[in-house]
Amino acid sequence: MLTMDAQKQFRRNVGLFATGVAVISCVDPDVDCTDFGYTVHGATVNSFTSVSVKPPTVMVSLMAGRAHRFITGAGHFGASVLAHDQEHVSNNFAGKPADVPPRFTVRDRVPTLEHCLAWFECEVIQRFEVHDHTVFVARVLTCGSNDGSPLMFFGSRYHQPQIKHVG
Repeated sequence: MLTMDAQKQFRRNVGLFATGVAVISCVDPDVDCTDFGYTVHGATVNSFTSVSVKPPTVMVSLMAGRAHRFITGAGHFGASVLAHDQEHVSNNFAGKPADVPPRFTVRDRVPTLEHCLAWFECEVIQRFEVHDHTVFVARVLTCGSNDGSPLMFFGSRYHQPQIKHVG
């Protein structure tokens, strides 16, 4: 087991790995209070990543909570990669509710965020426990993207990258 100082160092070190920011979305079909006929839950993550291109497969790591419970029950989730101007959306699903709730849309089966940089509708094919998290491996059913640049997380802060187009 790491000492407290070693845990702080570990957290600092992993914070030096720049990541994108995504919102994992799922539904609570038992609560009818939105335009969709159910409640949409979301969780901000930076642990969303691709696993394989053939077939398209992604993974996400989640702690126990509502999103974890609903994804486990339904076997589906949406993933929305946030654009550079969506820090408020990230904060909303990280426990700091926005004045105006972010809007979702259902493109095929699962709600994903409107105006995100990229979106994925996913079906869980495998899950396994790792300490206090569950890793969900999922097949991508459909996906799409919009123009823009990503919201990044580095050094425990949000960043908006300067994109240089080569061409």
